[in-house]
Amino acid sequence: MNTCGNEKVYDLVIRDGTVIDVVNECLIQANIGIEGEKIGAITKETIQGTHYIDAKGLMISPGFIDFHSHVDGKAYAAECLVRQGGTTTLGGERNLNGKIIKEIAEEGFIINHGFFVSQPFVLRDAAGVKSTYASASDKEIGVMAELAGKFMEFGACGICFPLELIPGVSQKEFIEISKVARAYNKIVTIHIRKDGSEALDTFDEIFEMAIETGVKVHLLELMYMVGMAGTMPKALELIDQARKSGIDITGDSGVYDAFTVCIGTGVFDDGWERSYGGRSYESLIVSSGIHMGERCNEKLFKELREKSPSTLITAFVGDHDAVAMALKKDYIYVSTNAADGPFYPTCGSPEVAGTFPRLIGRYVRQERELSLMEAIKKITILPARRFNLQHIGSIEVGKNADIVIFHYDTIIDRAGYVNQGSPDALPIGIHYVLVNGSVVVEKGAVVGDRKRGKFVTASDEV
Repeated sequence: MNTCGNEKVYDLVIRDGTVIDVVNECLIQANIGIEGEKIGAITKETIQGTHYIDAKGLMISPGFIDFHSHVDGKAYAAECLVRQGGTTTLGGERNLNGKIIKEIAEEGFIINHGFFVSQPFVLRDAAGVKSTYASASDKEIGVMAELAGKFMEFGACGICFPLELIPGVSQKEFIEISKVARAYNKIVTIHIRKDGSEALDTFDEIFEMAIETGVKVHLLELMYMVGMAGTMPKALELIDQARKSGIDITGDSGVYDAFTVCIGTGVFDDGWERSYGGRSYESLIVSSGIHMGERCNEKLFKELREKSPSTLITAFVGDHDAVAMALKKDYIYVSTNAADGPFYPTCGSPEVAGTFPRLIGRYVRQERELSLMEAIKKITILPARRFNLQHIGSIEVGKNADIVIFHYDTIIDRAGYVNQGSPDALPIGIHYVLVNGSVVVEKGAVVGDRKRGKFVTASDEV
């Protein structure tokens, strides 16, 4: 061990890397000293450590924040996510399992994990509204609002409204529950009610709610909601107009032009072909179960809808240029939508293993659609600020030492859809991933303690 008199010795020193400073929007050559779970020093001076990582020629980024996923405590999905640089995930859209939360809070997890409160699968369920097509009574709305407040006090990151999955939600219910999020300075995340060409007509209910409540709004999965049938430019124009009018609204996009979802959801209700610009069953690939890899036809589609509604389907319906179009907006971040439905080796969507390397490798380095700084901000400091995650999102002294070290010239995704490759294939170019000061990924392999991640809560400070 190298020491020099009383010179401080850090637990870990990352040497000679290029630090992506997302606060000041610059790149700096520096050494980083890590003390326990925190960043203790960022300096050009030589510093001493018990352990060292040589980062010469490599980029040092804040850990990537996946603020919209369905990992929800799934160990293998989280392992895939951390191998692509994800150090924090936020879930809960479909599930808020108290046992999982307790385990993560008490025992840790491979990455940091927080939750939103699901309007249909937690609040409506607790209030006794069992049908997704039923409207809630005033009494039931009151029960939901009271419970939502308790979750906000507990530290939930906000309230999630997957409106497409709960067609029975009335505007009154939408507004009253959103008021609870506003009271605690939390955000509402919204999966809009319709896809494709029919989506544009659903923005008004969101804007109306936002104006009446003053709540912060975030629109989920725009690529997979409006990234087809030429709808993206019109949707972005509506959001631009809303922002100019004073509505506090952001959104996110995936970086693939196909999406994977369970076949039994409302996404494939009658008329889905029209929403996706007249696409046919041939555009759908079965992505789990005994028919995995097969293209759909009408007979198979109806059979799976009826008998195996949790079967994953990948819909190849997106407009290729819609991804870049969305990424050019500074208020559009990047999420993975990872592990929606069944996920296990060779099954699922490539988003869980490839989103962040694809963003950097393809859309920054290869296609030059946005700068490296713009891309990194979309998956670090911008979501950290937006969702009130105070201790992550940037490389600063005192922040949690969630760090990704990668090679800019080689980073790229290798995961593919089930008919194109393996959805869980390792990316290239990520050398190290640190979660709370501990190395959890080294040269693609998960190493060390798999319980370094913490339960994440959102601040209610303004």
